[in-house]
Amino acid sequence: MLLLLPVLFQLWVPPYTGLADNGDFAKVVGRFALKPIDAGPQPTFLYFNRVWAKQPEAEWVSPYWGIATSLTRLALWLGGREIFDIRWLGLVYVLLFTLAAWWLCRGHWATVLLAALLFTDAAYVTYWQSFYFDAAAIVFALILFAAWRAENPWGLTLGALGFALAKAPHAPLAILFGLLLLTERRKHYLPAALALLLGGASMLSGARDEYKATAYYNLAFFKLAPIDPAALDALKIRPEDRGLIGTHAFLPDSPAQSAQWLREFFPPGGYANVLRYYLTHPAVALRVLWADLASEATQIRAVNLGNYERSTGVAPGTRSTAFGWASAAKSWLFRLAPWHVFLLLAAALYWLPRRPLTWAILAMAGYEFAVASLADACETYRHLLLFHLALDWLIFLLLNQWLETQSKRALPL
Repeated sequence: MLLLLPVLFQLWVPPYTGLADNGDFAKVVGRFALKPIDAGPQPTFLYFNRVWAKQPEAEWVSPYWGIATSLTRLALWLGGREIFDIRWLGLVYVLLFTLAAWWLCRGHWATVLLAALLFTDAAYVTYWQSFYFDAAAIVFALILFAAWRAENPWGLTLGALGFALAKAPHAPLAILFGLLLLTERRKHYLPAALALLLGGASMLSGARDEYKATAYYNLAFFKLAPIDPAALDALKIRPEDRGLIGTHAFLPDSPAQSAQWLREFFPPGGYANVLRYYLTHPAVALRVLWADLASEATQIRAVNLGNYERSTGVAPGTRSTAFGWASAAKSWLFRLAPWHVFLLLAAALYWLPRRPLTWAILAMAGYEFAVASLADACETYRHLLLFHLALDWLIFLLLNQWLETQSKRALPL
């Protein structure tokens, strides 16, 4: 199958590629007491770690959960717990992607080629040999939209359940998808709608204040205060913390390293304070959004995360170049003319049918960009991953719509 060849080449033809850890892997591997065997002196950012070993001192049950944890458990069952090759996890994601590929391959040959170019790009595929929660968000979003487009209720339900349980920040979006599915008024879509609504609500109710407080810290001190120091008053930051302007929560000496300090720091009202601030300071909100569109959105593939193993001998932080053409072209376009996004959205609104699927993809683009830009300040580029995936879907659907229009015009009267 055309869509599988680029995926298999990237993941399983030497030199193998994946994605380096930025520190988030512990949320998953800590539950299984796994540590990389060949991490070197710097275990994060620089190299992709393929082989992991069980070591009791690495055990840590994270308070954060996503369905990637269950997929990792399945991969460990397949590949062994003591010495674990992450390619088993890659296999799980490839099998899931095969479902999306099956539905994407139905149609005109030009749309199939475009799907292969867009959806098998290294920006997405390298996540599947990593322990990021985002890996599950990508593959289940692909299944969800592909099955929705193909009107396949079973695939839709699988994609819905996986996406709803992928990551807490995506939970409001999952709930919105569920409501849009209900507007279809099809009984066989009801399980998928319930999966989105109940799964999203479950993830949202389980979101911990420490997680919100970390993002709140970054937003207040790293993004908003350097622009407008008065924002700290609106965000109800304590006077004794005002000296933290310009810092973020992930610095080794940050007080945010203490969970107790974070609980005390997070003010009453939480993100409602942020919303009130933006509503009363729309110029700041627009400035932040445009700055991130013009700078953060250009980095579709994180430049600080390597894709190769240390044993390959490549320079630290080296990224793979195979099958990264689409993301490279889009990054160039964002640097050249970030406003092209508005033309793409306008084209989608004008030409695409007013189906719930269209609204869902547009909602994902808007929600993911707004939340990544306005609600946090660190690794904004990486949190724009589903924003870029939504744009790719719009491009794919626009080509499909154009081909269908041309086909109808060519029919004899």
